[in-house]
Amino acid sequence: MGIHDGHREKMRKRFLNGGLEHFADHEALELLLFYAIPRRDVNPIAHELMNRYGSLSAVLAAPVEDLQKVEGIGESAAILLKLVPHLCHKARLADAGRQEFVLNTSDRAGIYLLEYFAEEKNEVIYQLCLDRKGKALVCKRLGEGNVGSAALDIRRMVENAILSS
Repeated sequence: MGIHDGHREKMRKRFLNGGLEHFADHEALELLLFYAIPRRDVNPIAHELMNRYGSLSAVLAAPVEDLQKVEGIGESAAILLKLVPHLCHKARLADAGRQEFVLNTSDRAGIYLLEYFAEEKNEVIYQLCLDRKGKALVCKRLGEGNVGSAALDIRRMVENAILSS
């Protein structure tokens, strides 16, 4: 019996008992890689990813093609790493849409909209339609541009406003 026998099961139990709070970033990455790389020691791979990108968030933001340049990271593992932040973002947007926020100040509207802009790399335009009490009716993406500008279709904006009321 080797020193690493049962390591994966110990990591899983540790996560189930206490979440990721007491995990180092490379350990959290290692735990995720267990599910993409089933029969290999993923600890060195997790360390290599952290060394290459510098942080957990940078690993998760890296392009799939670049992730695959790390030895041991195949297409499935790279896609899983790229999928995680997008899945979390989608869940947060869905939660924000279900909650009934009263957006009666610019600060509250800004907090609400923050999640919509969180992963954007270019200029984007969202239209937030509210009812008379400040409850969000709909938040629609109207357009995307480049790093410095985005075009706005006024007709589409008015049409969305009419249809959401």
